[in-house]
Amino acid sequence: MAKSTTPKKAAAKKSAAVLSKKPVPQAKVGPVAKKALKPASKAAVKPTLERPSPAKKAAIKATSQAGIPLPAVSLPPPLELPPEPFIPASPPKTIPLTVNVQTSQGMAANGNNQPANLLVIVTCAGWPVTELDKNHFTLMEHFEVPGQEASFSNSITTFRNAGTGAYLIQTKPINGAPWRTGHHLGQLLVSNSEDQQGQAAFKIIIR
Repeated sequence: MAKSTTPKKAAAKKSAAVLSKKPVPQAKVGPVAKKALKPASKAAVKPTLERPSPAKKAAIKATSQAGIPLPAVSLPPPLELPPEPFIPASPPKTIPLTVNVQTSQGMAANGNNQPANLLVIVTCAGWPVTELDKNHFTLMEHFEVPGQEASFSNSITTFRNAGTGAYLIQTKPINGAPWRTGHHLGQLLVSNSEDQQGQAAFKIIIR
C-alpha cells in the first residue's frame, strides 16, 4: 500500500509546477495605458515656432560660416538725393551785367583813320543778354599815346547785335584824327533798360 501512494504525490507536484509556469493574462493592460497617455503628451509638448527676421538670418549665416559669433550689423538708411536747383526762366534784375571784351587792330594802323574791332560779350548770371542796342554802350579812352591828336571816346562807328549776347563794335579816333602807334587803353560801359550795369577794360594795340 505504501508503494502505490508515492507516484500519485509526484504527479500532483508535477501538475502544480506546470500550472505555476503558465503566463498570467494581465499583459494586455500595458497597451491600454499607452493609448491613454498619447494625446496628453502631444498637447503638452507642441511648440510655437517664430520666424526669424532677415537681420537674424544674416547673423546666423555669418556665425555658421565663420564659426565665431559676429555682432549684428545695422544697415545705413538710404541716401536722399538733393533737391534739383531752381533755374529761373530769365535772369534776376538785381544781378549786374558781366562784360567781356576782345580787341583786334583790324584795318587800323599808324597814320590812318580806319576802325579797330571790339568783340563784346554781355551776360547776366550766365544768361546771354541779347536785347541791347548802340545806345546801351559807352566807350572811353584813358591816357594819351604820344603824338595822338584825338581819342576814340564816344566814337562807335559801326554796331551789330549778333543775337547771342555778342556785339560787334568798331571804333576810331574822332574828328578824323589818325591813329598813333602804341597801346590804347579803354573802358566799355554797358547798361540796359532794367537799370542793370556792367563794364570792362580793354586795350587796342596799334602798330
